[in-house]
Amino acid sequence: MMKVLKILMPFFLVSWTNVFSQQLSHQVLVPLAGITSDNKISYSQTVGETAVEIVECSPYVFTQGFQQPGIKLSHEDPPPGTGVNVYPNPATDYITIELFGESSRTFRIDIVNITGTVVLTERKVFDGQFWYKEPQNIENLIRGFYLIRISSEDGILNRAFKIEKI
Repeated sequence: MMKVLKILMPFFLVSWTNVFSQQLSHQVLVPLAGITSDNKISYSQTVGETAVEIVECSPYVFTQGFQQPGIKLSHEDPPPGTGVNVYPNPATDYITIELFGESSRTFRIDIVNITGTVVLTERKVFDGQFWYKEPQNIENLIRGFYLIRISSEDGILNRAFKIEKI
């Protein structure tokens, strides 16, 4: 009986520790961190973080460790021509603004409430062919109807979308 117990005891200890090994959270305490962002690029770093995973693909995606923001890679081709799309409608927390085109262009994005007050203005500049998709946080807006106006400075594109915030 004692021989069996000596043989099975290490097995039970190893199997018991594997049960808890997958309960890692995506939180880490680090002695030093930094975040730098631009219109197109966001870079964050930490010192003293354990390396967990490295993902590399083009263009310019690098990640490692617990501080991963949830990278979503799309292998879709950009839509042809020049255009804009805003969705979903109705929306609760976020709307996605999608801009695409084949030449350099500057856009102005306005979110206007039902009384005509501009609640958000944003300017996007693209230097060449572009396909821009970004969720816009609208959870702090009150319920109601909003007009999303998107226009290019050269006058080629001028669209308005009526969105209901629920």
